[in-house]
Amino acid sequence: MKLHDWIFGGIILLVVAALFYISVTGRHPQSISINTIAHQQIKASTPRSTCLECHDPVNGLAGVKIQPDHPEKWKDEKFSCLRCHKLQE
Repeated sequence: MKLHDWIFGGIILLVVAALFYISVTGRHPQSISINTIAHQQIKASTPRSTCLECHDPVNGLAGVKIQPDHPEKWKDEKFSCLRCHKLQE
């Protein structure tokens, strides 16, 4: 094997290692605690509009609004918040 083959292999190994590191240390969705009074009625079939009553980024309650860095999938009306945020018993 030539030197450029080893260099290419090393670069590929670094890219794979970086992607693995990012996937392990990345942000994960917070669980929904049912200890909160507003969350006690949430079920798997709860529509997204119920969550947006408090968590809407414009009209939501202070401190619980959807943050600007939240993934954009929440804007899809057919997407349920519970697909990412699991109920915590």
